[in-house]
Amino acid sequence: MERINVTQASRQFSDLLNRVFYQGVSFELERGNRVIAKLCPASAPCKVAVRDLNRLFAELPRLNEGAESFAQDIDAIRKAALPEQDS
Repeated sequence: MERINVTQASRQFSDLLNRVFYQGVSFELERGNRVIAKLCPASAPCKVAVRDLNRLFAELPRLNEGAESFAQDIDAIRKAALPEQDS
């Protein structure tokens, strides 16, 4: 991501917008060496086809050994939060 001073950005705003739109470039706008805003494409830069979802999910890192304990804790919380039902 490119960093640009807000004064310079205001002078080149039209060019910056064109680069964002046509090239997908993103900018961090800074004032006094501090980032105050970001200028980036409105849409996600990468779209995922439905047919690729299974592969993407398979590539995600696996949860460590605490995952089973975590799942049990979540189940216990859900059961405790359920309202009592009349028999």
